[in-house]
Amino acid sequence: MNRQILVEDNIGETRAAVVENGRIVELHLDRWSEAGKRAVEGEVYRGRVRRVEPALNAAFVDLGVGEEGFLPFGKAGRPKGLHEGAAIGVRVAREAYADKGPNLALVEVEPGDAPECLEQASILAQRLVKAYGEADAVWADETDFDLEAEFDAVLDPQTPVPGGGALYIETTRAMTTVDVDADGRKGQGNAAQLAVALNVSAAKEAARQARLRGLGGIIAIDFVHMRGQPDRKAVEQALRGAFKRDRAKVDIAPLSQFCVGELARQRRGRAIAEILTDRTGALSVESCALIALRRLMAEAISDRSRKQRLEVSPEVHAWLDADRIAWRAALTERIGPRFDLAENTGLARDAARVSRA
Repeated sequence: MNRQILVEDNIGETRAAVVENGRIVELHLDRWSEAGKRAVEGEVYRGRVRRVEPALNAAFVDLGVGEEGFLPFGKAGRPKGLHEGAAIGVRVAREAYADKGPNLALVEVEPGDAPECLEQASILAQRLVKAYGEADAVWADETDFDLEAEFDAVLDPQTPVPGGGALYIETTRAMTTVDVDADGRKGQGNAAQLAVALNVSAAKEAARQARLRGLGGIIAIDFVHMRGQPDRKAVEQALRGAFKRDRAKVDIAPLSQFCVGELARQRRGRAIAEILTDRTGALSVESCALIALRRLMAEAISDRSRKQRLEVSPEVHAWLDADRIAWRAALTERIGPRFDLAENTGLARDAARVSRA
């Protein structure tokens, strides 16, 4: 199988994508503003046990960054010598998401001060190459893929199904629901054959979207109705096959008589939407600011002889003006001091205007 890791190094964030057989199947994002403030998968800490919870057969561990980690004891039970206040070695097995702290696993470490990070995560591209082994990392701008469009698309609840039809994806606190719609799909054969063909394509695309969007937990897929058990079995097998290359553990239940497919996908961290949006579902101020900086960068590169002026909304201007991620120095290093920042009260949060200064 042909697999690539696409990397894009922007002011304020690094974005990456996993490509399998010519299609993007995963999106990943590391932000400068979160460096040293979140525990990343694979990092090793000497943590401090804050609470032991016998009812949960687990302990909560202070890592010194972000939320307390959750350390399950497993079938072996509570390890000898593990008590409240103890310094222990842990590896981050799953990153924090929503209001859930990271999941941890015990590792052997040297005695010392706690909490303390002993082994930081490598950069995003290296983590992905290591995770997939045979994958090669390449710069996204050297390919025909448009990562800007891909990241925009995962925020859209509607996505097309190859061959016709559409998926409507909605995430709630309890689960993610996926509705399969024929949406004018045409093809050869009778209605039953068309339904199976649509559902098989939809199953494959739903699996891709789950990986692409970083969806986890319970996912319910409402397929177009099929009468026969063999037809439902064919769609179920297509769904299972579509998840074979997924690094996350996925448990899939048989399709119900109502043609609803249920699955549980292991959470490996935050969904892409959780990183890009605020609690209202709109693009966060930081996301809007970084989009504006990418526009400024693109204009400055296309017109190297002129100074550029970036106008943004008041809240985005306040975020940029605080310069907590040192974007001014980074941008100056790339294009020189050829830019101005201005506040425009007439612009919406997600709007930006770049013009010659």
